[in-house]
Amino acid sequence: MGKTQLAFALGGDRPYFYWPATRLGPESQNLYKNFNSISFAFNKVTEMDEAIEKKKELTLNCLSDLYQTDALYTYGFICALLTYYSSRDPQEPQMIRIEEITTFHIDKCRLSTVAAVRDKIVADGKVLPFFILDEMTPNDNTESCAGMKVAAFQRNVFRACGLVVVVMGTDSKITDLVDQSGGSYTEEHMWMSIVSRFPSHQLMVLEDATDQQVWDAVVDKYPVVEEITTHSRGRFFRFFVDSVVACMKTHEDAKLYELLDESFLHVSKQTQLDKRVLAHQSGQAAQLAAISYSVSDAKIEPPLKKRRVGTHCMNLHFANLVDDQLTKVVLKDGELQVDGKDWVPQCVFPDIQDDMLLYLAVLGGKEYSGYYDHNSHTAHSTKSIFSRYIISTGLALRTNTKAVKSDYAAFENMVAHAIFCASRRNGVRGICFNDFFAGLLGELQDECQPMTMTIAGSRKTIVAGDLFDGFAALTDATIPFLAPPNAEWLNCILRADGCNFGHLVCRTDKKRCETFVTDMDMPDKPLFMYECKYWDAEVGSDYVESSIYGLETVWGEKWTIVLVFCVELANVKTWGHEEVGCVKITCETCVEWTHQPPEGKKKKLLVVVEMGRL
Repeated sequence: MGKTQLAFALGGDRPYFYWPATRLGPESQNLYKNFNSISFAFNKVTEMDEAIEKKKELTLNCLSDLYQTDALYTYGFICALLTYYSSRDPQEPQMIRIEEITTFHIDKCRLSTVAAVRDKIVADGKVLPFFILDEMTPNDNTESCAGMKVAAFQRNVFRACGLVVVVMGTDSKITDLVDQSGGSYTEEHMWMSIVSRFPSHQLMVLEDATDQQVWDAVVDKYPVVEEITTHSRGRFFRFFVDSVVACMKTHEDAKLYELLDESFLHVSKQTQLDKRVLAHQSGQAAQLAAISYSVSDAKIEPPLKKRRVGTHCMNLHFANLVDDQLTKVVLKDGELQVDGKDWVPQCVFPDIQDDMLLYLAVLGGKEYSGYYDHNSHTAHSTKSIFSRYIISTGLALRTNTKAVKSDYAAFENMVAHAIFCASRRNGVRGICFNDFFAGLLGELQDECQPMTMTIAGSRKTIVAGDLFDGFAALTDATIPFLAPPNAEWLNCILRADGCNFGHLVCRTDKKRCETFVTDMDMPDKPLFMYECKYWDAEVGSDYVESSIYGLETVWGEKWTIVLVFCVELANVKTWGHEEVGCVKITCETCVEWTHQPPEGKKKKLLVVVEMGRL
């Protein structure tokens, strides 16, 4: 986060050139467009040198003949920049800006020509500039490795010249752009320094004065919008600010919840347009990993260890390198090492306080599920995603270390995700329980769509309010806009005007009676609780008895409704709880009462949701 802003704020002893290495287009950020000419020229000489056509082993090794003996247009480009720099008065240690119209004549030349210009700069008593290549994206899945070869070439021409080059990008493959195993040199030597965290960004003044006035007025009226931008990455907050300003210019009297819902949708759409996260299977898995946010007691398991994920979550999503400080990586015997141990890029999703818009907008919002693909207009259900990526591929996420069976962890996560996704369908105001429950059942189908329930033996349709009538005030309750499992919203948004944010708590408890949803009005009393039983055998009378006993022992009068998710409920022949009801909802959303207390005796309810086998 903030890598481009860092490039504009670097101090130190040397001046430097900066430009985006990626080709720019109409969709590129305005900031990058200021460097369109130099970026285009750099990519043009790369194209003229036919980097894509070169053999991979040549482009990845800066000691190969490609760099040591061949004449290259890119060398001519570097010579032109160095000559321009040396012809000017001594530069301050800051970005070198070519503000006037300047024409460079580029000819092919060899490494020796660049070295001569470089050495003359030093002989004249000037410091050598360095180069920053931003938005380096070598991610390429083609057999030709075109993306990797171009990125490696653009980096290694500077290395071959003995010039310092800083490569910046959000793709973990930038760590491996040079052939590590080639050659016979096996002594330990410095390979690279990794900076995985940058200083917080600053909200820059908007280009349009009217837009700036609108933004200032919004911040004055709703201070929480500025808090959201302060605690979000630059990519997201720019989308957010643009949408907030546009919304307020159209609807001056917009409520905060309307402003947030519309702006969160805009952030989600623009994010998917840029990265097409849910268009790829690995991207869907990365979205799943992001929703599986887990921060639990470090005495159980270190949080970073729990949340460590593969680099696809960085390349296709918005995870960061797990290294949380400047990391010096050495090369020894062809292997990357840190402190004498093998090193590979591993990733972790940021804390909610460091990237609020990731969790407020990108992971689902009003009228779009956490797994909704805006590009293809496909609503993936939670069940379909989990069936594909957890059960079939064994993708490891947050696990309950005290679970009875290994497959329980995936089942528990799936239910938590379904609850999370269903809570967001009406936006930041929260959602009425009837609509929430219909959405929850829909998330547990093969295709995501709100489901209606029918009474067994009839075609009569009912809603959750009919089912729970008389048991608790839950039918009139509002389910809050939930944070991911075990994440906690920042205090600044919890009681924002007209909004309703809440928490989804998933604790590791042997009795399975500490998994619940809370809002901010009564944080000590759950709105509802849920349990998961993914057993080979049917859930029967013994479990029902032990579950009710556990709930009564731990929660007493604080619990009123518990949802139990299982494969199948066996026939419960006897029922010893006069004031506790039990109702079963099948996979086909058919409702059947096991025990329905008489009027006046409806105090508590156990709802069993049969899932069938995944």
